[in-house]
Amino acid sequence: MKTFKDAEGGLLNIGRSYTKYGLNLKPNGDLEYLEWAPSAKSISIFGDWNHWNRDEYYCKKNDFGCFTVTIPANGDGTPKIQHLQKYKI
Repeated sequence: MKTFKDAEGGLLNIGRSYTKYGLNLKPNGDLEYLEWAPSAKSISIFGDWNHWNRDEYYCKKNDFGCFTVTIPANGDGTPKIQHLQKYKI
């Protein structure tokens, strides 16, 4: 049986999962979204920043039930989702 240390590098790393899951800003302005939803068939992220287009950013599912998508930065390097903009999953 795997332990926390084997699976995630220890309990401290699990406590810091907020740095890995959800929306995270990368140094180049891209946004990376990661969600653990092992029973979900598909996930997309959309909002007022993309005119509520549900089909634009679908997440890919890995073998562990995590869905991820990278939302590329705008041409000027700013993130597509700005502070106070709304989004849904």
